[in-house]
Amino acid sequence: MYLEPRSPLSRLVIAGAGHVGQAVVHIGHLLDFEVTVIDDRPEFANKDIVPEADHIIVKDIGKAIEKISKSPDTYFVIVTRGHSHDAEALKACIGSEVAYIGMIGSGRKIALMREKFIASGWATASQFDRVYAPIGIDIQSKTVQEIAISIAAELAQVRAQIEKQATEAS
Repeated sequence: MYLEPRSPLSRLVIAGAGHVGQAVVHIGHLLDFEVTVIDDRPEFANKDIVPEADHIIVKDIGKAIEKISKSPDTYFVIVTRGHSHDAEALKACIGSEVAYIGMIGSGRKIALMREKFIASGWATASQFDRVYAPIGIDIQSKTVQEIAISIAAELAQVRAQIEKQATEAS
């Protein structure tokens, strides 16, 4: 008999159910995350579009993320359809002690958002430094699937680092 200890699954919260979000749902499920997807568009956030999501929330993205319980085993992927939705999603989780916050976007967009967050008092520089942005490991992604793989690789890397630190601490 072989027994494998199973602890609760890490929680992956994906803000945005567009093409990239859909692909990350699929890969996140394969990587044994408990996957929640949030979008304010019911035509994207539904079981037909994201069948592997464990939870689907159709609601204002920022407000939904505010209500999500956050823990050191929660991973946030922000891949919404626009700058304003990204900012709402990030504002709702940036001050939390979570395992990972990643946000899609160009270097220029990230730099502008960083300036605005710090100037507005929405985050400190050290809080913003914890955000993986642009999201994903740089594999020169071109397609939606490649972007999702680069994001998933980063999630797996961060999770492995956290598990290693926990093992070394015990």
